Formats: sequence, structure tokens, C-alpha cells
Amino acid sequence: MQADPKAKRILDVLGKLFNDVANYIPADDRPDVTPLIEDLVKALQAPSVSDWKGHKFAPPFKAETVEWQYNNWQPSEKDVLVASFPKTGTTWMSQIVKHIIYKDNEETLKMAKVLTANNTYLESGTPLNYEVMEKLPWERKIWGTHNPANLINMNRLMENKCKIIYVMRNPKDQFVSWYNMCMTFPHRKAEAMAKLYPSDWNDFFQVYINGKQPMSDKEGEWYPDHILSWYPYRDQENVLFVMYEDLKKNPATEIGKIAKFVGVNRSDTEIDEIVEATSFESMKRDASNIHNLLSFFRKGQVGSWKNHFTVAQSELMDQKFREKISGTDITFTYE
Repeated sequence: MQADPKAKRILDVLGKLFNDVANYIPADDRPDVTPLIEDLVKALQAPSVSDWKGHKFAPPFKAETVEWQYNNWQPSEKDVLVASFPKTGTTWMSQIVKHIIYKDNEETLKMAKVLTANNTYLESGTPLNYEVMEKLPWERKIWGTHNPANLINMNRLMENKCKIIYVMRNPKDQFVSWYNMCMTFPHRKAEAMAKLYPSDWNDFFQVYINGKQPMSDKEGEWYPDHILSWYPYRDQENVLFVMYEDLKKNPATEIGKIAKFVGVNRSDTEIDEIVEATSFESMKRDASNIHNLLSFFRKGQVGSWKNHFTVAQSELMDQKFREKISGTDITFTYE
């Protein structure tokens, strides 16, 4: 892994990112972020799967950080947590919320846009991330997570009324996006990871759909199980469920709902400006180096799965989701 030029570029970019973020904190209160960089180096050069309560995690996500978060994290009522399964719109939603909350504060918005999953995700890096996030000069923190709800202290979040936005996307487009992103991971080639993220589309599909990948779920669990973990909270006053496809089709309407949910008044003109600033084209153009290296913004289309799935794979995906979520009112838009 040390000789992999892409891994080196990622480390260089993220090392600079950690320091750039820390520099927003006054010097006399600024923590040393070197341990975060060293942890990331280890994760890329010697990747391994970690485990907590039977849930599996792959770098840069870590079981010990998830456990620390469960026992110690104390978000405030002003905070927003964007929760989702990978490649269902987490980064997009986080950017939307940042623009909604900090549109009138150019400096804070600039800082917030610098933050990536390595800074804000509950399961990423080490608990030092939480110290950095707490010391940053922003009144309302915007967090992210791919954890299922049972790995978060939901009783605490229900009590303190932290705002939670859960994003869903049709599972076929989600899979296409996930496969393509995984192909950019340099640590995928390591011995411990190779069987979990095979290059062949068909092999990858089988590993994924049988719940073999360490995506914060237990062995045999995958996307529908993640949805089911969050579904019981859908009617809580501090929880909002959003569909990726609705956001694509009617961005102004959906962003208006999100603004109302997080308690920010935005005029129609301001909503339109946020729609433009957070459009896929704008985000891809303004994406950070790390987002480009890992193909965070590829196409973002609805229905591109038709160019990849075989009929048998499409039918199997339908069947497996039907078996899991038939007791819910969740329906997906596939084109």
C-alpha cells in the first residue's frame, strides 16, 4: 500500500484537510490533529475490518469510535445529523443543510464546506474528531453517519431533540454508485479487503446482496436492514425522512421542507439560490480534491441502473427488498 500512488495522494490531500480544518480553531485551543492523520495512514496502509456487537466496519470507519460515540456523544438540540446508507445522498444532503443554515454567514459556510466524512461522520477516525468538531466556530454542527440506528444512542437523541434527516435512494442506483466508488478505494486491493470488494461486477453484486461487506451492519445484513433500523423513528418530531429521487425531481419543494424542519426561514428566492448552489453540477464543479479522488460525484442520475443490471439481478434485488420491507410503506422510484 505504501507504493500505491493514489493512496499517497489521498493521504496528502486528507493530511492537508485535517490541518486546514484545525486552523479554524484559535491557536491557544487548537488540538494536535497529527494522531488523526497517523490513524488514516494506518487505515490505508494496513486496512482491517473491526467489530463491535457483531457489526463490521471497514476503514476509515472504526468499531472503537462507534462504541465511544454511543457512550459519550452529546449532540445539542441545534445540531443536525444526516443519516443514510452509503451512496444514497449523504454528502448532497449535508451540503444542502450547510447552505440552509449558513447561507448568511459566508465564513462559516466556507468552513463547513471544507469538512468531509473524515471529519463529521460519527464512525470515522478516532474520538479526537469529536474534540475538533466541538471546538470549531459554528453554532450548529452538521454531522453524518452510515450507522444503523441501533448503533446510535437513540434515547439520548430523542431526549435532546437533535435533528435527524434520514435519506433513502432506490437500491439499484445506490448499488451502481457504490460499486463505482468502491473501485476507487486504494485499500480495496489489500489482502484483507480483496474478497470483500471484487472488481468483477457480478462477483461484487453477490458479495453485496448477501450482506458480506463490512458496511456497519451485521453479517448477512445490508441496505434494507439499515432502513428497517431507522424506520421506527420516522414519525418522531425531530426526524425527517427524505427520498433522493424526490429531491432530484422537486429540489425547491424538498429543500423548503428541510429548511422548515431545521427551523430556518428561507424565502423562495433564497431556496432557489440554494437549489442552484447544491445542484449536482455545482457540487461536482466545486468538489474538494478528496471528493474527486474517490468519485463522490459521478452522475447522480435516476435510472442509470438500467445500463448495468441484468434482468436476473434486477429481479433478485426486487425480491430481496420485497422480503425485507414489505411491512413498511416505503416505495422507491426507479426512473
